[in-house]
Amino acid sequence: MIEPSTVRFASAGIYAVSAVVLLALARRKPADLRRYCYPFVAVVAVAGVGIASWGAGIGTFEVGTGTLEAGQLLTDYVAYPFLFGFAAFVAGVSRRYVGGIVAITVVMRVGYDFAEVFAGPLATAGTLGILAGYVTLVGLFFGPVASAAARQAPERELFYKKTRNLALFAFGVLIAWAMLQIAGLFDQFTATVTLEYLDLLLRVGFAGFVFANVETLAAEAGSGGDAGTDTGLSASHTAAGTGAD
Repeated sequence: MIEPSTVRFASAGIYAVSAVVLLALARRKPADLRRYCYPFVAVVAVAGVGIASWGAGIGTFEVGTGTLEAGQLLTDYVAYPFLFGFAAFVAGVSRRYVGGIVAITVVMRVGYDFAEVFAGPLATAGTLGILAGYVTLVGLFFGPVASAAARQAPERELFYKKTRNLALFAFGVLIAWAMLQIAGLFDQFTATVTLEYLDLLLRVGFAGFVFANVETLAAEAGSGGDAGTDTGLSASHTAAGTGAD
């Protein structure tokens, strides 16, 4: 059977090639749009470095009853908050709102680590943090964030809806994978291959989608603003934190 390290090295190679291709595509975009593209190039490049170090066994350390991988932590804690934060940015919400959504995503990722390396109440709290965080994100993205997007130009609102749906669907599938993996239903090889496949789709696929639609960010926002969204964030973010506790 193919070793997990071999799968990860192959994945790292795909990330490296993808980063080069995305960089070339970004340079072909108008100058005012490149600032939206370069962060995705960086996310993909960081993923390549992180997965390569994971495959090489660099940065493995024991926590609780399990182990954590520095390479995996690097790629996940960079990519997941950024992708959800970008989706909120496309809607035109305030920086505080974007920051709150990023924080909820981080709580979810921390919850996975707790569920993975601890047992008993801590593991349960981690699992609840993942589920509560995801439900909160769904409520935010289909509620107040969608309302803010409706005040943008029609092209940008449509871009937001596509970005939101892609992020939530891909992350929902990833959460389902995490629950199965925590339950021990995957062998090592299957877990490695499926995770790398899902992460490639979420990082490289998401980047490709944004590159194909980034011109819509030049559309002028419609009248109105998102002044009423911060209050909604406070209540929703509090709910997420309660679930994680």
